[in-house]
Amino acid sequence: MSEIELQWNGFFWEASISDVAWSGFQERKGPYGAISSNKPSLGDVTVVFAPEGRGDDPLNAEELSLVSWFLAHQQEVADAVVDLLFNSYWEIKAGYIEEFGEEISEAFPDIKSKSDVKQLVGIVSVNIHQVSKDDIPYIGVEMGCNWEEEHGLGFLLHGREVVDLGGADTAILLWKARQHANKT
Repeated sequence: MSEIELQWNGFFWEASISDVAWSGFQERKGPYGAISSNKPSLGDVTVVFAPEGRGDDPLNAEELSLVSWFLAHQQEVADAVVDLLFNSYWEIKAGYIEEFGEEISEAFPDIKSKSDVKQLVGIVSVNIHQVSKDDIPYIGVEMGCNWEEEHGLGFLLHGREVVDLGGADTAILLWKARQHANKT
């Protein structure tokens, strides 16, 4: 996939895409990233350009190149998210149990593989920020997850490199991308 047609929705530019990189996750198209199907996702995701801090002017050539970079590297971005989540899963579980008590552990079944992780989270949107460093975009992956219904889960990446993991807002906040881009 080399191009998509982004449409202005009154708040930001967005498009629906489908790519195998995003398949196998939970289907999270319900309100606030709620599960919308018991079947795994076939890879349909909403791509958002500039989730905050940009007007409705059509995308310029530099911005389109950031979108193109993402489209060419979707599998690597998805793999980075799954890798970090798989490698951090037990630490995340321990933190939630410490904060909310043992009963939250029901939301954290035992996992043995990266595909097991995909069954516990789903993509709400992939956000391409209008910020880049070395011509590589900052990308936020907003997810819903079994253990955090209210705040979800969010990743901020610089290309394939995960910069931050936190609540769903981590994927959307422009200042986080700018802060990392401005580090020398």
